[in-house]
Amino acid sequence: MRGLIRSTPVIVALVAVVGWPLLATVIEATRPEESTEAGSREIVATVRAGEIIRPLGLAVETARLVLATEAIALPIGVALAFVLARTDVWGRRGMLGVVGLAAFVPMPLVATAWLGAFGNAGRSQALGLGPLLVGWSGAAFIHATAALPWIVAIVGVGLRAVEPDLEESARLDLSPWGVVVRVTLRRSLGAIAAAALAVAILTAGDMSVTDLLSVRTYAEESYTQYQSGNAPRAAAVALPPLVIFGGLILIAARALLRVDPARVLSASARSRDWRLGRWRGPVGLAVMASAGSLVALPMFSLVWHAGRVVDRARPGAPTWSLSGLAGTLASTAGELFGPMLSRPMRSPLFSSVLLASVAALATVALAWSLAWLARGPGPWRWVVALTVALTLAVPGPVAGMALVLAYIDLPIVYDTPVRVVFAYMMRTLPYAVLVLWPAVRSLPRAYFEAASLDGYGTWGQARRVAIPLTMPAIAAAWGVSFALALGELPAANLSAPAGVMLLSVRVWELLHRGVESHLAGMALLMLALIALAGSVAARGLGRLYGPDSGRLS
Repeated sequence: MRGLIRSTPVIVALVAVVGWPLLATVIEATRPEESTEAGSREIVATVRAGEIIRPLGLAVETARLVLATEAIALPIGVALAFVLARTDVWGRRGMLGVVGLAAFVPMPLVATAWLGAFGNAGRSQALGLGPLLVGWSGAAFIHATAALPWIVAIVGVGLRAVEPDLEESARLDLSPWGVVVRVTLRRSLGAIAAAALAVAILTAGDMSVTDLLSVRTYAEESYTQYQSGNAPRAAAVALPPLVIFGGLILIAARALLRVDPARVLSASARSRDWRLGRWRGPVGLAVMASAGSLVALPMFSLVWHAGRVVDRARPGAPTWSLSGLAGTLASTAGELFGPMLSRPMRSPLFSSVLLASVAALATVALAWSLAWLARGPGPWRWVVALTVALTLAVPGPVAGMALVLAYIDLPIVYDTPVRVVFAYMMRTLPYAVLVLWPAVRSLPRAYFEAASLDGYGTWGQARRVAIPLTMPAIAAAWGVSFALALGELPAANLSAPAGVMLLSVRVWELLHRGVESHLAGMALLMLALIALAGSVAARGLGRLYGPDSGRLS
């Protein structure tokens, strides 16, 4: 009974942030759109016009986009993860840092950079040619570039968790490539499957790129229906992917826990690195040239657009100049920093940093509590698994819509920035749990037994033992939550109340006008902020899962 009372704040927070909003969405989906006879005739006419096949079309379009993204990102990501996580390739640490920071770049900024380079604005202005990134193929490419860092991170942890004894035994009978294919990659299939599922979820649940390139997926359709005032249909459209992806996540988690629980527990038993010998430098240069171009090209596009302005002394076509770049950055900084003293919540920088910081603190507190309660078998483990599955599977626009539906009659949440904090928490909670749960579960049981002998109860052990020992993981989880919240768009766009301007929403507004100097300058400054937060997370994750000093020749 005492444990239940102490768990009450966690239960209330889960219900407020996840349970009630998703339940309100289900209730809204079951509400009829029209109850009048005229409404019935309108529904019949819609069915006769062929609209009954629209859900099937949405499913096909979503599946096509997901499969194309997987086909592009997964082979490249797995190969890159193996080189960076399991070899002594030259420049590995620097490339791991770049990949780690790239994981926190939000989708609107990724779209801004790539569409500015190869979309309607970039090629037509720079080379006089038509755009390359159009339609579902362009959306798949942009999603693939955004998913690569996550594939490298997930698969890299799985590759480093392969048992050294198995590889060394196989080395006696197999060639190095045979060991890699038949042992290393085979023992990492769970991580590869998890990465593939993560790519599918991130791709199917985003509407930033699909909205810009007019690709009608479930997430895009839900966003469009809600914006047009049809909340019941928007909620109904959102339910199929939520159920499908939520179920897949639960199945995958159960399979991982049953087949290889140690792999989920921690990555402490790390395998040793393969020596590349004389190929160390050439492979490093090749990886840097290929993977680096995915970062260099969009960054060059942003710098080019930010410096391309009209010279007041010589009016005419815009031209690039260093002074133009400096002027754009100064003007953008003035917009971000100007209102901070007079109307702080109207400042995109102040409001985004403040709300993302508060949300990250609340998210880490809730995620750590869930990880602590679920460190052993029991009902809390299922609660955590279901929470992670639902929050990962829910599309971004649906998360924002769910919060609107849940708290429309509660002004203290609906009319205040609390709704934005809830949106950030819902979108970042699963990632914080995935960072903290392995760290909490891997703590030695002997420490808690000693604390118990000293008279400390469950939460006393958490305060005195578990929290101090997991501080690096807590710092990493805060950095992950803050960076992801800072760039979150779909849910924040629907959740921000009047009078609150967010950086991601401001970038989204400018992006619909085309990639131009002001938007590019805003994106560059936002990238700098995310790099600062991402470096905290990357440093913490590097201490937890970074490469060790072992070598396997």
